[in-house]
Amino acid sequence: MKILKLQLPFIIPLICLILLGCESSSDEEDVVVVEPEACFESTDVLISNGGSDTILAYSSTGEFKRIVFQLNTVAGEAIFGMDYLQATGEVIVTIDGSDRVMAIDPEDCSARNLIVDINLTGTLRGVTQLSGGDILVVETNNVERFTSSGVRITSGGWPLSLQTGGSDIYGLSAGGFVHCSTTADVVRTYSDAGVQTATRASGIAGTTDAAGCKELANGSMAVAWSGTTDSVVIYSANLATALYTFSNTSVLSTPGSLAERANGNILIADRTLNYLVEITSTGTYVGQFASGLPNTPEYVLVIP
Repeated sequence: MKILKLQLPFIIPLICLILLGCESSSDEEDVVVVEPEACFESTDVLISNGGSDTILAYSSTGEFKRIVFQLNTVAGEAIFGMDYLQATGEVIVTIDGSDRVMAIDPEDCSARNLIVDINLTGTLRGVTQLSGGDILVVETNNVERFTSSGVRITSGGWPLSLQTGGSDIYGLSAGGFVHCSTTADVVRTYSDAGVQTATRASGIAGTTDAAGCKELANGSMAVAWSGTTDSVVIYSANLATALYTFSNTSVLSTPGSLAERANGNILIADRTLNYLVEITSTGTYVGQFASGLPNTPEYVLVIP
């Protein structure tokens, strides 16, 4: 009994402390911190729209998320090519009209001028960052080259006149780039210096415009051919062999830019039907993606 009497004065305050501690913990659990949602994130799909002068973001499941970027539709400007900057996580985009390349922040959608140069005055289309960091911009019949900080490169023969009416361009993982055209009607690969290493025409009757071209993760090349028999053809890395073909004009009527999803499927912008078509890497139709909202989709980009 003596032991019990000696400990009791200490037990009561201890019980009170425990109860107060529990109450404090409960109060802390009631505090909810809401983190601001990022402008875009990994696996999101971005689509530039010529009809509405916007860039729209969709989740990997095809749900519309937000307008990432928008121009004044009456200002005589249009949004076209996009690519992802590995160092900053920004998305770069070509603006035709008041010709420039802008960079969009992944956190808050703020945009800054990355490339503004008096020599960049032609018809701007595709844009890509090379494995070494430099940025290439398709400008009518030329390809202009800039450093990652936006300084124009004029050494080594740049800018280069590679294809008339250039459409898309994409930096290759091992260096160099693939470039295609709707006027020269070819897709070609080049070294980092711009020396041609391979070339391919469609060979499809009445379907000659190379509207989109991209290297896939497995090294093969995907090309969107637009014309009478609109087709997406997947070639070997050297463009010598056509491996797989998808063609169904009822669901893909005017193919443009294309992009690869994390699962290897390919998304192709249809500039007339206003959605993306999804196919597997072996040319099997999967379905429509992001239907209903795009307005003349021009270029498509999957955030890595």
